[in-house]
Amino acid sequence: MLIILYPVIFWFLIFSKVARQSSFDYLKRLYKSSGGMTPKPTLFNVYRHIYAFGECILDKLIIWSGNLDDLNYSFDGMEEFNDLASYGLGAIIVVSHLGNLDFCRAIAKFHPNVDLTVLVHTTHAVKFNKLLKAINPESALNIIQVSKFSMQDAMLLSEKIQKGGLIAIAGDRVPLTWGNTTALDFLDSKANFPLGAYLLGKTLGCPLHSLMAIKVNGQYEVSSKKIADFREPASQQSMDMAAQVFANILAAGCLRSPFQWFNFYPFWQGVDHE
Repeated sequence: MLIILYPVIFWFLIFSKVARQSSFDYLKRLYKSSGGMTPKPTLFNVYRHIYAFGECILDKLIIWSGNLDDLNYSFDGMEEFNDLASYGLGAIIVVSHLGNLDFCRAIAKFHPNVDLTVLVHTTHAVKFNKLLKAINPESALNIIQVSKFSMQDAMLLSEKIQKGGLIAIAGDRVPLTWGNTTALDFLDSKANFPLGAYLLGKTLGCPLHSLMAIKVNGQYEVSSKKIADFREPASQQSMDMAAQVFANILAAGCLRSPFQWFNFYPFWQGVDHE
C-alpha cells in the first residue's frame, strides 16, 4: 500500500515550495541543535520527512477505521494522564503535530467513559469529523472550531472541565484569527507558540498535560507529561512558563524522532531568521 505514496510525495516535494523549504529549515535547525546527531538538511532527507508524513496519513486511516491494534504501540509515563481520564479530573490536553495527532481518537478505546472535546482551527476538521462519523460512528469526537470561539463555547468548556472532561488543543499551530502568541526557545531559536491552551488552563483553573504518539522504528511511543497545574490560585507558574515547558517537550520529541514533526510551514517566520 505504501507504493501509492511515491508519486504523491514526489509531487509534494517538487511543487510545494513552502513545504519543501519549511522542512529544510526545520531539519537545519534540528541538526544544529543536536550537535550534528540528527539527519542532515539535504533534499533526500526532506523527501524522507515528507514520506514519513505520508506514512502517518495511512496510519490515520487505520485509526479512523477503528483498527488501532493493527498498529504497534507502547505507553510511557501515562500514569497521571490515566488518572485524569479514569477518575474524571478535568484537564487541558496539549497535543502537537509531532507524530500521529489522531491517537487522541484512540483514548476512547482505553477510557470509554471519557468526555473528550477537540478544539480545531479550521472548518475542514469539523466537516471531516462528520465524514468519519458516517464511516465509523465510534471514531467521531466532540469538536469546537476555535476560529469562531464565543462566550457560549467558553461556558461549555468550563462545564466540561467541571464534569471531569478532557479538552485537547494543539500547542504548536498558531491560529490565524484567534488567540495570542509568545516567542519561546525552540531548537536554539525563537519561535512563536500559541497561548490558547494555557489561557484556557489558567481561566478554567485546571491542569495541563501533553499527549504525543511518536513513531520510532515502526512502533508508536505514546507518552504524556505534566505541563502545569492551575488548580491552585496561588500558583506562580505563568502561561509563558507553561508554554516553554511544552516547547521543551516538543523539542525532545523532535530529537527522539526527527522526521515526525509535520508542521510544513515557516514556523520561525517573523521571529527568528537564522
